[in-house]
Amino acid sequence: MKALQVNLPLFILSLMAVAIVEAVIGYARISSPPLVAIGLARCLEMGLIVLIFYVSRKGINGLDALGLSRRRMMRGLRQGLIWSAGFGVLAGIGGFILFLAGMDPFRLIHVNLPQTRSGIILFFVVGGVIAPMAEEIFFRGVIYGYLRKNVFGSLHHWGIWPALIISTALFVMAHQTGNGIPLPQLVGGVMFCLAYEKEKSLIAPMIIHSLGNLALFSLSCF
Repeated sequence: MKALQVNLPLFILSLMAVAIVEAVIGYARISSPPLVAIGLARCLEMGLIVLIFYVSRKGINGLDALGLSRRRMMRGLRQGLIWSAGFGVLAGIGGFILFLAGMDPFRLIHVNLPQTRSGIILFFVVGGVIAPMAEEIFFRGVIYGYLRKNVFGSLHHWGIWPALIISTALFVMAHQTGNGIPLPQLVGGVMFCLAYEKEKSLIAPMIIHSLGNLALFSLSCF
């Protein structure tokens, strides 16, 4: 990571911004379609976190601490596509192995989609584009970034693992909707952290996350 980092004040301000938005949008969900409320919430959270880092570090360079350095954006985009292709191949191999073992791999990744065409389109936009961007900024940019450099930074190369485990556990819990473990989020959370650590650009896990979600949604259409 670069010298700029997610310090404690930035970490706390980001948590407060997300908590406030979630609380306010929680009331809006009563009178608004859930997907619209969720999309609005994620956009507001993204905007507030980016604004916090931009203002606190006096300009665009403050976004380096979030992994949004302009110098690494194109590399992050390119590497994100490469990681996505590799991840897709591995997922396909894993699914084929499960199929040979007599299991239905599609049951593990099936997503319940809306029944209407407009609902499906909105689901793809919010769940496949907006939410992945917001979640990467919060879970990898803020939480993982803070834990990696401030809490476990003294562990040097070993610091990645406790930061990865904690941020991924929080990511999984945020997606917990039933009794089982959300396997795609668990595997994805680990992959997103590793991609961010390796590429030093938040664009890489954003691309992987977004394409992964869109792939899951597309497979669930059949």
